[in-house]
Amino acid sequence: MAGSAGAGLRSRLAFWRAPSDSGPPLPAGTRIGTWDGSLAVVDQRATVRPLGDGHGTGWQVEWWIGADDRWYQPAVEAAVRQVRPGTAPVLETRMRVSGGDIVATTWAAQADGSTGPAVVVELANETPVPVAVAVIVRAAAGGRIRRVAVEGRRLLADGAPAVVVDRDPGRFALVDAGGDLWDEVTGGRAADRAPDPVRCRIGAAAGALVVPLTHRTALRFAVPAGDLVDNPSAVLPAVERVVAGWSSRLEVAATVDVPEGADAHRALVDLVLAEPSAAVAVELARWGFEEEAARCLQAGWPGSGADRLRAVATLWDLTRDPTLFTRPLVGAPLAEGLDGIIRAGGDDPDARRALASLAGLFEALGDPTAAADAASLSETPVMVEDSPVRDDPPRVSAGPADDLRMLADRLVRRTSDGLDLLVDVPDAWLGQPIEVHGLATAVGRLGFAVRWHGERPALLWELEPHPDSGGDTGPVVLRAPGLDNAFSSTEATGEALLAAPAGRVPPPTANLPEGGSFS
Repeated sequence: MAGSAGAGLRSRLAFWRAPSDSGPPLPAGTRIGTWDGSLAVVDQRATVRPLGDGHGTGWQVEWWIGADDRWYQPAVEAAVRQVRPGTAPVLETRMRVSGGDIVATTWAAQADGSTGPAVVVELANETPVPVAVAVIVRAAAGGRIRRVAVEGRRLLADGAPAVVVDRDPGRFALVDAGGDLWDEVTGGRAADRAPDPVRCRIGAAAGALVVPLTHRTALRFAVPAGDLVDNPSAVLPAVERVVAGWSSRLEVAATVDVPEGADAHRALVDLVLAEPSAAVAVELARWGFEEEAARCLQAGWPGSGADRLRAVATLWDLTRDPTLFTRPLVGAPLAEGLDGIIRAGGDDPDARRALASLAGLFEALGDPTAAADAASLSETPVMVEDSPVRDDPPRVSAGPADDLRMLADRLVRRTSDGLDLLVDVPDAWLGQPIEVHGLATAVGRLGFAVRWHGERPALLWELEPHPDSGGDTGPVVLRAPGLDNAFSSTEATGEALLAAPAGRVPPPTANLPEGGSFS
């Protein structure tokens, strides 16, 4: 079946093979990056671990502060606090120093010109005294640096620019395995001129650029993914511009406003920056990022061929957009790799079910033979899911994909003849407004809202059905079993005042005006 289902589609297997080298282990922390992907992991002490080509590089970048009383190292100080102020991947790390704070704001951005993206760290001196900042590059856990060198405002690790500061350093320190960088910097032995490169056969070379920072001023340094030679403050955008850019990107995403403060957009940002996987691709598609889901499926990531096949089937199931499979998003279009994905998917019942759901895609791609062969598998019992993926809701979150899957499962589930809205309504949601816009389902894009009139919920809904793909029959039945078991509707758009939830009384709440419409 695998061969005939992909008739006329040439296999290009390279884009789905898993990488052969996992690289040094990555620390726990927050992924920082641009819309094109992660650049680094930043831990709770503001240490930046670049990801390089998707795996960890051999080094990490830190900063130490020399104040009027002593030197401070965030990795070991007690008074270090980190927050993520908003939805964008921006971190603020504060360290108490001499009666004030040194504030490190960390984000990622694309540099002007062709020098590529970089992680930016801005250090603001909110203390009452001038300080010295030592920007450090040293081997990460499991990594090695065999050569460090100073080149103007840059510190090179094994020939690659590891960090670039926005002003001329005042002092420099380079060591091999026989030296101690902390002692060199804090002991006042850093040189006032750039030293010769240092080599270390066992990979323990390290270096520091020391820069003065006066009271109430700031400096920036960049951890580049490319060959950045310009001043980071001149070619990399400010954090406000980056935050605005992420907000603009999220305007097309599904939105959810529910009690208990579930932040779907923050989870979506983390999903864009997560390691590619089948679960990541499915949730990107469900929450409005179809192109990103297709790119994810073309990326090289470890995992079974069956997972990838089911995720491809879910992408089609949730979007019914054949152009996602024919656009050259990353190299060859996704459609040109379907033969290989189908072969790798195996021949178990789940794989057959996923392949059967692709009949409409093959028809849209102009391959009626493959479409007929896939449709012949439709007698395989279809699971009552919101996708052809055997995707039981996770019990415990293991990342942003699980967070979004659990939230979506609480909001809507596929049934044999339509959708169930709000299957599981927690007590904390009773009497509270609920609003969902643009969530992709197997029958179309869904929006709905709940408003309360005393003990009775008013449900407003709008379903934008998929264009007919030849496989859908009968009307879509909408129900809301978590609110009113007696309610059902086959209307694509409507509103209804439901019965009070049986045996459950919402807390007192202000009644909203009658009428209105969902928008």
